[in-house]
Amino acid sequence: MNKVAIIAAALLLIVLLALPGVVGSMTEASVRARVAQIDESPSVAAELKSYDRGWFRSTAHIELKAENVDQFAPAGTGLGGLFSSLPIMVEFAHGPVAVLDGVYFGWSTMVARPDTEVPGVAELTQTLDVPYFFQFRGRTPYFGGLDFDADAPPFTIPLEETTLTFSGGTLAGNLAGRDVEADAQLGSVEFTSATGSFAVHGVLASVDSELRSEYVMPGEVTFSVADISIAAPQSTMPMFETSNLRMKSDVDLDAAGELLEMRIHYDVDSVRVESNEMTGGSIAILVRNLDAAAVEAYGALATDAAAAGDDPETIAASLVPHLERALRAGPSLTLDPIRFRYDDEPFEGRVEVTTNPARLPPAGTLSLDNPLLFVSLVNAKAELNMSKTLAGQLATLAARLQIAQTDPTIPPEQLDYMAEGQSGLMLTMLVGQGVLLEEGDSYRTSFEFTDGSMTLNGNPLPFGFQ
Repeated sequence: MNKVAIIAAALLLIVLLALPGVVGSMTEASVRARVAQIDESPSVAAELKSYDRGWFRSTAHIELKAENVDQFAPAGTGLGGLFSSLPIMVEFAHGPVAVLDGVYFGWSTMVARPDTEVPGVAELTQTLDVPYFFQFRGRTPYFGGLDFDADAPPFTIPLEETTLTFSGGTLAGNLAGRDVEADAQLGSVEFTSATGSFAVHGVLASVDSELRSEYVMPGEVTFSVADISIAAPQSTMPMFETSNLRMKSDVDLDAAGELLEMRIHYDVDSVRVESNEMTGGSIAILVRNLDAAAVEAYGALATDAAAAGDDPETIAASLVPHLERALRAGPSLTLDPIRFRYDDEPFEGRVEVTTNPARLPPAGTLSLDNPLLFVSLVNAKAELNMSKTLAGQLATLAARLQIAQTDPTIPPEQLDYMAEGQSGLMLTMLVGQGVLLEEGDSYRTSFEFTDGSMTLNGNPLPFGFQ
């Protein structure tokens, strides 16, 4: 019995010592395949500079390059080269008992961070007084998938007469097959200079999606920003300010996996530009019957065309088959509601656009040279409702812009007086012509375009596209 136990223990020890080598070999193959996949992207190039594989530990040095990114890096920081060419060092520990910054029971664990062995990276890290610019940590459980988390520490950079302050950010989630769940947060980013300041606070994002392809990702995505502000120097009131901006996207595929339905909601508590304020803003977008294969083909076409620098005629010719396929699915777009209050005066609207595949020409004969054909394929409805006060303000603004464009020498006081007078006449004329309908303290209007015929507030218009 003791001999059996000794043999079993010996076999277990052999397995535990042998498995890290196998896992290390598999990890290297996976890294090389992933780098090659990234390198195929037209916007990002990736190169595996070296891979040192050991029995229990391995190290990869990878360089990522992105075109035209250095122009967005702040001048005088030395960040331009880092943004355009990002060297990364990845350390792997091989399981089944992986040891890297602690003990992990799983197939492998890894840590990725900017490569301090590359000239300039270590110096910039010391200048910012941070341990690293970012660090990404991943763990592969016995049952597959990837658990990950990442963080970027806070830092402050003096940029000549400007200061950039970053409060830090975090990311955490997991990847199982094609399904990804992740949550990210960023405290704040602030620019201050002699010419003014820009600040973003409270950024949150989450994703729960299926990575079906680079362009089709069914699932739910949310994004929110607590506030954004732009202020002039030494000003007590921002020139621009928005509060509680929120976005939620929900994408579904039908049972056959062929048609997409997308619902996107945008909401904002308030947006203020100088003394003008909009509150309670909300837009909901619904897209139905969007052909998934056409979306994927269009995305690939756009990416390839941008990389190759194709001329517009070549792009248009390549686009036609995918556009025809998308139209035959009968896609539709609905914006409902469109809602906000301007200076506490309400505006509400609704827009619906549908397509009529029965009006398409025979397969393979669609041409972009006939714009009237596309007009006949589309039906549209729109309904708008706003307070009379808001309508007057909008009419005054339109009249003011028109008068100022005609004669820019008119003094502001006289310009305001003339615009207010014209706005009243304009609204009276629109009501008299039946464009606007009065309902108590509000105006409403509705428009419909169906099969080439148009109606305004239910009355046929004497022109169309038949």
